[in-house]
Amino acid sequence: MTRHIFFAATLAALLITATTPSHAQEHKPELKVEYNRFDDNIQIRLRPMKIAESRTSTLFIGASFGNSGKFIKRPADEAAIHFTSVSDEWQYGTDQTLTLIVDYVRLPLPTVGYDRDTANNRLLESTSVELNYSTLMRIANAKKVEGRLGRREFELPKGVLEGLQQLAERMR
Repeated sequence: MTRHIFFAATLAALLITATTPSHAQEHKPELKVEYNRFDDNIQIRLRPMKIAESRTSTLFIGASFGNSGKFIKRPADEAAIHFTSVSDEWQYGTDQTLTLIVDYVRLPLPTVGYDRDTANNRLLESTSVELNYSTLMRIANAKKVEGRLGRREFELPKGVLEGLQQLAERMR
C-alpha cells in the first residue's frame, strides 16, 4: 500500500521535474509529513531526488514510512525506498532486480512492487523495496553507495544519504 500511495502522490511532481530540469531539486533532501483523511494514515516522505539521467530517461529515489491514524507511532520498524523512472521507453518491465554496494559490500535487495503508467507522453515506472531500520541506517550512514536497478547503474549522492538519515531519525 505504501508504494501505491507514494507512486500516485509523486507522478505530477516527477513529470514537472523530468521535463523542466531547472526546477529539479537534485540533491537537497526534503521531508514531508502527509495525513490522508480518507484512508486515515500518516506518512513521512523523503521527496524524490534525481539520481541518474540519460538522454531519454531520468531515475529518481524517494523513501517513506508511516502508519494508520493521525500520528506517527514510534519506533517504526521499516521504511520503503522507492525508485521511479520517467522515460521515453519502458526500462524495468522485465527486470526490477536491485543490488546496492554499500561501502564496497554487496547488498542484494528484493523489490516488493512494480507499477507503471503513462502521462504527458512519458512512461512512468516505480519499484519499491522495504527495509528494516538497521538496513536503512547502514545505507544512510555509508560513505559510498552504488546501485544497479535492472541494467541501470547509479551512485547515491551525499544529499540522498542525508535525506535517508533524516528519515531514519524520524523513525526513532
